[in-house]
Amino acid sequence: MFHNTKLRQAALGALILASAASCDVLTQDPPTALTDTDAFANPDRIAKSAVGMYDQLQNAEFLGGRALIYGDVRSDDTNPAGFFGTVSTFNQQPNDGIAQNAWTGGYRTLYGANYFLQQIVKNTGKTTPALEAQYTAEAKFIRGLVYFNLVNLFAQPYVFTADASHPGVPLQLTAPDASTAFDASQNLARSTVKQVYTQIEQDLNDAIAGLPETYTTAFDKTGRATKDAARTLLSRVYLYKGQYAEAAAMANTVITGARHTLNASPATPFNAISYQTSESIFSVAMNSADNPNTNNALGQHYARLRRADISVTPYARIDSTQFRSKDRRRTLLLDPPAFPATAAVNVFTLKYNNASFDYVPITRYSEVLLNRAEGLAQADAGINTDAIALLNTVRRRSLPLIPAYPSFTIANFLTKQALVDAILFERRLELAFEGHRYYDLMRNKRNSSRINYGDDKAIFPIPLVDTQQNPNLAQNKGY
Repeated sequence: MFHNTKLRQAALGALILASAASCDVLTQDPPTALTDTDAFANPDRIAKSAVGMYDQLQNAEFLGGRALIYGDVRSDDTNPAGFFGTVSTFNQQPNDGIAQNAWTGGYRTLYGANYFLQQIVKNTGKTTPALEAQYTAEAKFIRGLVYFNLVNLFAQPYVFTADASHPGVPLQLTAPDASTAFDASQNLARSTVKQVYTQIEQDLNDAIAGLPETYTTAFDKTGRATKDAARTLLSRVYLYKGQYAEAAAMANTVITGARHTLNASPATPFNAISYQTSESIFSVAMNSADNPNTNNALGQHYARLRRADISVTPYARIDSTQFRSKDRRRTLLLDPPAFPATAAVNVFTLKYNNASFDYVPITRYSEVLLNRAEGLAQADAGINTDAIALLNTVRRRSLPLIPAYPSFTIANFLTKQALVDAILFERRLELAFEGHRYYDLMRNKRNSSRINYGDDKAIFPIPLVDTQQNPNLAQNKGY
């Protein structure tokens, strides 16, 4: 299917890389001479191999940034982006290179997590039980995160069928070695979307049980998985499934834990000197020496002064009576910030403005507040006042305290749906260009400006090379 010796070598190399990084270059063995046993020989090497999983998570074609982009360039918030071929015009073909790279990037990252899980079991007792549990939980968080992105890229939303029985993606939960990578048993069929989500939930619940609440360094608090990172992602999973009470309850565990707060400015989480604030619950961390490269970094694609592949003019042109002219998400995070006079004015986001090392935001505290707000609003038969309060908390951070922009009250919402719509709109403003908008439309069975919900090409094709090599791997309808 998609596994071979090169994948295994890549995963082993990434895990060993961290182990070798602190060695004397003149005396260390070449990576090809290091074995599985070497990489898990002692507590220090196991710790560095655990960090190696995050190196895999930086995959340039996947969660190094591109996976988030694919959740936005197909939405109503960007102009079609020519750099990404036919992705934003919904005219991909089975042999599309972008789909192939995303698929391979996702499964490469999965291989690294699965490989680590296998090796930590084989080498139990070489580090402390507490650290074994933590590292295992980190691997499961990564696996759950990757599968969540894969199933939404390559399969219709959970709500597409009443029981989510439509095709998802193959569930590969082991890391075959060179002797088994080409066995017929590795030609996995696609699991259903329900089965994939069940595995994601299991991995995230296991991660919550084993992850620490926090770490001692600011970098680790943001760049390594914590319980709150897993809780936030799980609350999002529940929203996508339509389990609204569960989404609200899971988000509330993050809120009541009081480990995270909103920054005073919505621009702060995207400032290179402050990526590690308490608002940023989990990000794929980058630096100038370890980044997707000049063609793949978020800042290259989004920034006016870089490649400027993606303009966000449709977002900037949202009616200024809704997206207020003084909203700080407009004044601080758009270039230019003013409501454009003509459609010819191209606008760019300032969320990503570095040449190569913007952190990739996966979960932020503002999402937690909006997840709970949406969950409460959807689960309540009436108009939920706690949901209104949460909505105001996020909205007020970006709007000046002047009479023209009062906080919402229950009088603003004649129906439950009106409140839900206001929360979804706030998600659109607050979480823009962080990979949410397209999926928020699809999970609510709403159309994008360029494609209708449920259209065959609303999802990526399964790569042609993989369907040719694996007779059990069914192609998506319409491809």
